[in-house]
Amino acid sequence: MGLIFPKGFKTSLSSPMSAATVAGLIWAGCVMPDDETELDESLPYARPTTGLWMNAELLSIEDPDKRRAWYRAHLIGQAAATALQREWSVETEQWYATNSRETIRKGLYIIGAQFGAMSQGIGVKTNAGSARWIMRRSFAQLFDPALEGDTLREAIDAWTNTTMDPEQRLRAVIARERQSAASSISVVLPSGDVRHLSPGESSLILKGVIEVWAEQRLREPAVLTISEPGDKKAYVDERRLAAVGININVSDLLPDALIVDMGHRPAEFWIIEAVATGGPVDERRKQNFIEWAQTQRIRPEQLRFLNAFISRNDSAARRHLMDLAVGTYAWYLDEPTRELAWNAIETTIPDNVVDLGNSR
Repeated sequence: MGLIFPKGFKTSLSSPMSAATVAGLIWAGCVMPDDETELDESLPYARPTTGLWMNAELLSIEDPDKRRAWYRAHLIGQAAATALQREWSVETEQWYATNSRETIRKGLYIIGAQFGAMSQGIGVKTNAGSARWIMRRSFAQLFDPALEGDTLREAIDAWTNTTMDPEQRLRAVIARERQSAASSISVVLPSGDVRHLSPGESSLILKGVIEVWAEQRLREPAVLTISEPGDKKAYVDERRLAAVGININVSDLLPDALIVDMGHRPAEFWIIEAVATGGPVDERRKQNFIEWAQTQRIRPEQLRFLNAFISRNDSAARRHLMDLAVGTYAWYLDEPTRELAWNAIETTIPDNVVDLGNSR
């Protein structure tokens, strides 16, 4: 489950409880014959407690007749399922308490349906505890024991590309990359050149800004500089810097990335801060960047500021939201098609109107 739904993508889907329930549903046969099967009352639907009432000894039973017998008994109630297990001399202590059913219903079942893992029967009873959930065949097939290593990852990628929309797929990829132990993160620049950054969330954010945000937001983007902790000049495009008249010194106040949009006249310079552990562009930092830009003969009106985060749910994003300077933007790696703007409201009150308050 952790490979399909990495931690940080949808925690409820990768939890041990969800994994146990998936194993239980496959064992009990609560799987669609194929993804295109019509969802009528003839199918073996699961209830929220189907997997919760099981245990490892029960799941070791391979006899298909016993599996079907247990499934029918559990639809009657837990007492019937427990009686059958005692008859078979099988452990009756269940994996999870019955009162965990809402966690499974709202987590694995409902959220799983949103991501193509589960389906809900049509025309069956709709009360919360009823048997009306069934696993999609394509999802169940990912748990074939024969799938291992690269073959398993290829199967997961194929399933993800088929069932998830582009934004969901990107979120899954981001979550996997956050867990990766890779020695570096490769970034494809607008020019087509590839640079390698140190592993870490800041580099992952910068990769998203350069490869995703800049490509869809800017007309003619060019990355001028990329800075990293310990290496303030991790990447410098000396040719373009010279073309726009910028001189970068190691002692300069540098953003995490400086991107120029040559598609505007005059060109727009984007100050990018990848906020993973450090701070965003607050009012003080914005003023410092403006002063630096003026030493490079860049007018303040040419400057744009972007604070980039992993996610709106990330602690850094929640902690620094109140720090964003007026006139800056916020972008979130796991919601790449959206952007927040923190701008002052242009008042409609004329400048020559005096506010007399409540004076009489």
